[in-house]
Amino acid sequence: MEQLTYTLLAYINNSLEKDINDSIARSFLQHIHNIETFSLDSVAEMCNVAPSTINRFCKRIGFRNFSSLRKSVILSKKTDPTVGNPQQVLDASTFKKQFQENIDLIDQIPVEHINRLVKRLKKSNKIVILSFERYQIQTVELQKKLLLLGKFCECSTNLFKQMKTLDDLTEDDLIIMISIQGHLLNEELPLIKKLRTSGGHKWLITFSDQLADQAEFDDVIRCGFSENHAVSSHTLLRLFDVLEQWMLERAHME
Repeated sequence: MEQLTYTLLAYINNSLEKDINDSIARSFLQHIHNIETFSLDSVAEMCNVAPSTINRFCKRIGFRNFSSLRKSVILSKKTDPTVGNPQQVLDASTFKKQFQENIDLIDQIPVEHINRLVKRLKKSNKIVILSFERYQIQTVELQKKLLLLGKFCECSTNLFKQMKTLDDLTEDDLIIMISIQGHLLNEELPLIKKLRTSGGHKWLITFSDQLADQAEFDDVIRCGFSENHAVSSHTLLRLFDVLEQWMLERAHME
């Protein structure tokens, strides 16, 4: 649901015209908590437009149709059971303690692992980042950092578009999956099944120590502790800063 909220807000914020599509986006946001309960006809009636207009709008923002959009909202609750619930707010001392513990873990990543990661990033032809919901902002930050280092990557948060992207990958490409507590690896989700058959080198960025030997991935980057998930957004930004620094340092060595 956060993914759809970001998408709709981005559409409104960047829309040059207050047309029917802008109106539909605003109506969707006003009823964001009930989207999964609507049928195509009922949402068209709510927006005072034809069902075909709703489907065209959904395609405009990255979904095949309204049914696809609604399924993405349902799936988002499976990828993260905390969706729709208030996030834990830590007191200052606890926040600092948990964040520092995660930073220390990042600093302990072995040099040989770092070199392997940087080498793979540099040699990859195509890079795809898989993440959803609350980490969309952090994912775009990683995309920006890699772009400035000369590596373009894709990071759509639309589940169906991501699955389509995986169809075209080869062994010279790289998939980076961000799943802090492993919810994206839920066997009920179509993504993990698609990942198993996809080409490309596969990375997992996580907090879970139970995923260290996950067979689907060539490299697992554990950058925090599961019990410190409340500071995961800040931890990811720190990891991406460090990854950028690793790449810059090794570029100067060459």
